[in-house]
Amino acid sequence: MAVTNLVSEAALALLSAQSLLSTLLVAAYRRGLPRAEIPGSEPNVAVILPVRGERNLDRFLPLLRAQEYQRYRIIASVESTNDPAFRLLRAAETEPGAPIETTVAGLAKNAGQKVWNLLAALELLRPEDDIVAFIDADTLPTPLWLPRLVAVIVNSGRPVATGYRWMTPADDQWSSCCLAAANASIAALPRGALPMTIVWGGSVAMKRKTLEAIAIEDVWRGAISDDAQMAEALRRSGLVAYAPRQALLLSPVACSWRELLAFGVRQYRIVYIHQPKNWAIALVSLWAPPICLALAAPSLAAGSLLAWPALGLILALAEARTRLRRGIQRALWPDIGGPRDERRWRAERWLRPVWLFAHALCAAGAPLSRTIDWAGVRYRVAGPQNVVVERRADPC
Repeated sequence: MAVTNLVSEAALALLSAQSLLSTLLVAAYRRGLPRAEIPGSEPNVAVILPVRGERNLDRFLPLLRAQEYQRYRIIASVESTNDPAFRLLRAAETEPGAPIETTVAGLAKNAGQKVWNLLAALELLRPEDDIVAFIDADTLPTPLWLPRLVAVIVNSGRPVATGYRWMTPADDQWSSCCLAAANASIAALPRGALPMTIVWGGSVAMKRKTLEAIAIEDVWRGAISDDAQMAEALRRSGLVAYAPRQALLLSPVACSWRELLAFGVRQYRIVYIHQPKNWAIALVSLWAPPICLALAAPSLAAGSLLAWPALGLILALAEARTRLRRGIQRALWPDIGGPRDERRWRAERWLRPVWLFAHALCAAGAPLSRTIDWAGVRYRVAGPQNVVVERRADPC
């Protein structure tokens, strides 16, 4: 019995410490937002946009073309002229706004289609492009998206600036709300506090000479993941991507429970293949809470005078993190609100065990997955640059 009590109390102590650390990190992220950051100069920027399908494109394109930045152009890349996005992009080329140039990459050959599209877009870079930025079309950038990234490079001299997605539900499904909550638990952690090299391909900018120095075409050839390969290339070159806290990028999501798990397993499968140590860190962090609570059950059942106050502290810290994360959203997107947003925060608060467990399952399922389904294509991935296209839906 004494050993059982010791194990239970140790588990609660560990969980309390993890909860406190997580809360302090989120508080550090929230502090001082939003920050005004304006680039001291405006070098020429080429924004590379890989696209498949027209979903969200009608909302996304006007936002991307309305950046508070004068000297930028957009290179959009699609897989086929049959893609509905091709028609929309070509029509946009003649409309007012930031200039757009559209290229057709063709179907990927033993590589991820997104990477294939990116490689095709790189061929349209010009000598005068001083900075190259990348963005995903399933996002909703504010007018400050590009200047915030460029400011990091221009004002501080850092070679690479990156952001991360901030998911918001695009429908009323509880599964969409839970995915947004699980994602926020990662997005609201300061990137610099994590012991890993992180780049998110949906929002990243770097000097042109940096892009050439890391030989991005070589590391992308035959790859499934653009950002994991970019992060590895930066690590090999001794470079670090800086992630300003205000560089979160709004990303609407709508998914079923099955799609939530499929998305999560795919993301962690990519991490497992490219950065197994980082995957292990995530796995331990996600499974520590349920394991600690299971070990603490005997003390809680016995009504321990230490166990119940510790559990109360853990729950109070979880509530504090929810409030802090909501504060981050309000600071960066003050116009988001309404019943759907309230539903999303109710899910974070009252369905916490559900989305935490789903998140942990996704990480645990990564080594069990042998294939990756992404945007209508099934890939068999044996290594970072060992990809086989097994099956694809009809081209767009």
